[in-house]
Amino acid sequence: MYTVLEKGGVCSPKGFTASGICAGIKASGNADMALLKSEKAARCFAVFTTNKVKAAPVLYDKAALEHAHFASAVVVNSGNANACTGEQGLRDAERMAALTEEALKLTPKSVLVCSTGVIGHLMPMDKIEAGIPKLVEKLRADASEEFGRAILTTDLALKSHAVEIQTEKGVVTIGGACKGSGMIHPNMATMLAFITTDLALPIDFFAEFRADIADSFNAITVDGDTSTNDTCILLANGMSGIKYEDLTLTEQGEFRAALMLVMKELAKDIVRDGEGATKLIELCIEKAESHEEALRMARFIGTSNLAKCAMFGEDPNWGRILSSAGSSGCNMVAEHTDLFFGDVQVLSNGRPVQLNEEQTNALHAVVRQREYKVTLVLNIGHASASAFTCDLSYDYVKINAEYTT
Repeated sequence: MYTVLEKGGVCSPKGFTASGICAGIKASGNADMALLKSEKAARCFAVFTTNKVKAAPVLYDKAALEHAHFASAVVVNSGNANACTGEQGLRDAERMAALTEEALKLTPKSVLVCSTGVIGHLMPMDKIEAGIPKLVEKLRADASEEFGRAILTTDLALKSHAVEIQTEKGVVTIGGACKGSGMIHPNMATMLAFITTDLALPIDFFAEFRADIADSFNAITVDGDTSTNDTCILLANGMSGIKYEDLTLTEQGEFRAALMLVMKELAKDIVRDGEGATKLIELCIEKAESHEEALRMARFIGTSNLAKCAMFGEDPNWGRILSSAGSSGCNMVAEHTDLFFGDVQVLSNGRPVQLNEEQTNALHAVVRQREYKVTLVLNIGHASASAFTCDLSYDYVKINAEYTT
């Protein structure tokens, strides 16, 4: 069994320290540089944006991990994406890594780099270079919150979680932090995510990690836009003294479930904190032909501006949900389809359900909630999947109309 830790984060597993500082990159004066370090080199799995426009840190990290699947630290800055910055941007990303390696007395290519913020501006390297020694000096084993806050951009809330798994060989811990609020859509969203564990993982666990991303960070959408900097990194340092292959099959299943819990909760936190968002809606597709089809349909509905506007207006407009599902390119038969808002059925075999006064009141109570589920039952198979989206509010337009000004 696993236990959710209160105020847990990236430092919760053994052997991880972190820090976060104000380096002066953000005009707001908020924290804008962070460092995550493992006491020993950690097995590293990473997934990056599929955007054709990739930021310099993404290109640097992908190259660093081509021949080595380990990392000892990640240095992060917010406020500047270091994207569309050409050869100078690549040199700056490499310089960030090299300075951190030097300060931590680590071997070359053992530090990864992540950046997030405004696109198209060269990095303020004087501030970066001055900030790295301060990050190293402030490394602590209880700095999950400092790290989590320093990676934020337009986010309003800290996004940090951790769980413990009790095994026959001892306790294993998983921690995580992420940032993301706008430009959120698979594959992946404008997000940075960092997952840590003190369990030793085999290299073939990467397939499991990618599958977990499909149902967590790649199952969310805020506005249908992907970013240039999206990165999700899993560091497994083995400091618990326990190996994944030494766990029983049941314990391995519990670890995978706990990892999915951390990743899915972080992903949902991104949608909860979507720019201008007032609602978190789970779009659940049931009885589809395949999991892939169900997930694709759920994601597609989550990008519908008409559906998202109805969510903001607390209007249970099932027609917009059904129409979007039919436009998704996924197989469905309208005459077989049922639709629910919460527990209230509004569509049966493709036809509207005539609701009485009590049912109508219950339906409106559902859509007035901060979080609720919309379930589309296709009745053509046995697979299901969920995606998470938020409403589209006036504030989203205001935030993004003034993003660089």
